[in-house]
Amino acid sequence: MTPKISLRNVTKRFPVRSGADASAQGTLTALDDVSIDVPPGDFLALVGPSGSGKTTLLDLLAGLTEPTSGAVLVDGTPITGPGQDRGVVFQQYALFPWRTALANVTFPLENRPVGGVRLTRAQRVQRAREHLELVGLRGFEDRYPHELSGGMKQRVAIARSLAYRPDILLMDEPFGALDAQTREQLQDELLRIWRATGTTILFITHDIDEAVYLGTRVAVLSARPGRLQAVVETELPHRGHGGDIRSDPRFVRLRHEVWSLLHGGDRLVAEERAVA
Repeated sequence: MTPKISLRNVTKRFPVRSGADASAQGTLTALDDVSIDVPPGDFLALVGPSGSGKTTLLDLLAGLTEPTSGAVLVDGTPITGPGQDRGVVFQQYALFPWRTALANVTFPLENRPVGGVRLTRAQRVQRAREHLELVGLRGFEDRYPHELSGGMKQRVAIARSLAYRPDILLMDEPFGALDAQTREQLQDELLRIWRATGTTILFITHDIDEAVYLGTRVAVLSARPGRLQAVVETELPHRGHGGDIRSDPRFVRLRHEVWSLLHGGDRLVAEERAVA
C-alpha cells in the first residue's frame, strides 16, 4: 500500500546570520535526514523538544516550504505547494472576527472548487452546517468569534479545515492554549471526528500524555537538528470512549517510553527493555 504521507531522507536548512558581521551567512539545520511513512487513515502524533523542527516538518507537508534535500510525498507524488488534499489547523484559531461561525467555515469553499466543482451558495452553507454539527456546534452557526469560548473557536477552525474534505489534516499544537478540561474534551471530539471521517492526521504537540492518548503512533524527534529517534506504537483500547485510560498501566508504560526517548534517546529505552 502506498503511504498517504512519506518523508524520505528529508533535511531542511535555513540561512542565518553568522557572527558579528551582519553580512556573513551561515546555516541552521532544522531537520536532518528524517524518513517516515504514514499509512492512509493513520493518526500520527509528533513530539520533540522546542526547536526540534516539528513545525518545520508541518510546513513542508503543507507545501509552505521545500526541503533542502530529500523528498516529501503525498500518495507517492512530491508536494509542490499547498493543496486541497491537506487541511491545516494552528494553535491560534485565525478566524475572521467579522464573520459568523458559519461564514468562517464557508470561506474556503467560496474561493476554491471542491472535487473540481464550484459549490453554489446553498451547497456551501449546507456543508458548513454539516461540519459545525460534526464538531458539536449545532445552534452556534450565527455566533461571532468574540461570542465563543476558546474551545468553540478551535472547533470552528477544525470544521473549516474539514469542510472541503481534505485527505490529510495537519495540526500544530491546536489545543495548546486551552484549559485542561476543555483540552481533554476536544481530544475526545477529535478522536470521534477522526473515526467518523477516516482522515489521515498528523498532530504536533509538546504534551506527552496528549500524544500517547491521541496517536495510533508517536514519532519522537531529537533536539536540533531534528532527527527521528523512534516511532512508538500506541494504540490503546477504549481511548476516547470515556473512562480514565490515562491511569491504565499500558498508558503509563507508553508514556514513560516516549518520555525516555525524549530525555535519554534510544540507549535509555533499550536499557530499560533489557532490564524488563
